[in-house]
Amino acid sequence: MKTTAILLIFILNAGLAKAQIIEKTAALIKEHYVFEEKGAKIAAHLLAQNKAGAFRNATTPKVLDSMVTKTLREYSHDGHLFFSYDPETAANTGKKEEGDSEDLFYYGPKAVENNYGFREVKILDGNIGYIKLSEINISEKSLPVLYAAMRFVANTKALIIDLQFNGGGGSSIGSVFESYFLPKNTPLLEFKSRTGGIEADKTVPWLTEEKYTKPVYIMVNNRTASAAEAFAYVLQAHKRAIVIGQTSAGAANMNTFYPVNDEYFVSISTAAPTLPGTDQSWEQKGIQPDHVTKPGEEIKFIKAQIH
Repeated sequence: MKTTAILLIFILNAGLAKAQIIEKTAALIKEHYVFEEKGAKIAAHLLAQNKAGAFRNATTPKVLDSMVTKTLREYSHDGHLFFSYDPETAANTGKKEEGDSEDLFYYGPKAVENNYGFREVKILDGNIGYIKLSEINISEKSLPVLYAAMRFVANTKALIIDLQFNGGGGSSIGSVFESYFLPKNTPLLEFKSRTGGIEADKTVPWLTEEKYTKPVYIMVNNRTASAAEAFAYVLQAHKRAIVIGQTSAGAANMNTFYPVNDEYFVSISTAAPTLPGTDQSWEQKGIQPDHVTKPGEEIKFIKAQIH
């Protein structure tokens, strides 16, 4: 009997803790989501699902995070909205100040280990440059890698930038990579917040490296998302690159991490990008390639176009 009582108390406490976690997550979404009305609906849906017992069988933290994320994404269709069990990130998110230069994504050991996303830089037959990026990770620390990559392909007659399976990332120092291909201070995107504020993104004026002026081809697929999509989208919009492959993921919104407690955090879309002066975005639509190819045939197609 004593063991049964202890087990019941444990289950009760776990249920109460789970309810508090869900309630806090819903409150954060309602408060911060970029579109106020949609945020309120998402929050209400999450609470309703919890009340209906949707998360009753979440017996471990990782199961709970996958179930909550699935619920959020199926309802919102927003790839940047997710819930995660990650004590290290939750703790750092809680402590990090806005604009903190020690953001772990840009300056942490994993960024170095991943070579800031630069996986391959080579010259293909026919003097075609090729850069494969697994993430977009541009910072003061990664600039030497970016410079080296672009110097290596500087004398090629065309450049392929492979963003397939690139889930995104960002830059802590502005749109430097884009600045290799467009004039300085070129308007790229406007990020609109829920309060109506607009933050304009432009190519940087300070890049002194040699511009790349030859043809550019960008490879994308359905796993190309977020900042990787933004790069392809703006170069395509400015007719500076030809996009090859399959329709991308359609995850445009800018997200921010908010701690739920010491173990969980929620990623919430807090700004929506559009082309300057328009409402055009790739959110939920993806980037439409200029030329659709079957997976694996992109480089063959590009080479045929160049020759």
